[in-house]
Amino acid sequence: MHSLLNRFLVLSLVAFVGLTITSCNIEGLFTKIGDDPVFVDPDAPVATAGTAEAGGVGKTVYGRICAACHLGSGKGVPGNNIPPLAGSPLVVSDPSIPIRIVLHGFKGPIERNGVTINGQMAAWKDQLSDQDVADVLTYVRSAFGNSASAITPDEVSTVRGETSSRLAPFTESELK
Repeated sequence: MHSLLNRFLVLSLVAFVGLTITSCNIEGLFTKIGDDPVFVDPDAPVATAGTAEAGGVGKTVYGRICAACHLGSGKGVPGNNIPPLAGSPLVVSDPSIPIRIVLHGFKGPIERNGVTINGQMAAWKDQLSDQDVADVLTYVRSAFGNSASAITPDEVSTVRGETSSRLAPFTESELK
């Protein structure tokens, strides 16, 4: 009888712990099925409401499309062939350059901060609207320490039309 009671108590404890754990949602320790994971870069600057860093719609597009590779901080991962957007001359120069990159993609090699990066970025022309491209590039050009002018949907539309027959990603030399 004593053995049966011990077995019952152990099984009850296991059931209680299992039920508690599966119904728990403690700030990222356990999640519910259907929750989307959210990556927060610990090195990303803290945004203050009303500043360019706050980002609005462009920051949302960046988080959905770009941050997986370029990180929330815009520092990229040069060791994995992902260039930084922070301080990038391609980002802050002539607005048509980053527009062409986002629409048609980009392929290396390029050198940044003494590191040769030979990666390839996907083209987003079929997934992003002119408004989306303008929003994300306006955010990138004013975040991560960058300070360049905003980009309008009309500018994106013009570049999209001028480059509509392009099938290959751009190289750095083609963009200059």
